Amino acid sequence: MLLSFDWSEQSGVSISVQSAQARVGRPLTPVSVAGVARRQTRRAVVGTAAVGAAAAAGAYGYYNYPSSGQGFVCTPGTYFRGEDGRQHLCQ
Repeated sequence: MLLSFDWSEQSGVSISVQSAQARVGRPLTPVSVAGVARRQTRRAVVGTAAVGAAAAAGAYGYYNYPSSGQGFVCTPGTYFRGEDGRQHLCQ
């Protein structure tokens, strides 16, 4: 609660009460929480696929081994449909 004092020659002293509210950002809603979970899953899948592809290449060059991690399997160079419904390149 905010008290405000004002003075003028015509009406004298006046006191007013004001209410102030401040909100920063959006509240955690199921939609925003789900968006965070999707981004984290997508980053984990893409990062794991990149590590798997590098390990599959080994010291002798690229081999067409499936890239796997956390139960996700794809062949490097192919596309897969992520949880967000979009196509992603398996690396």
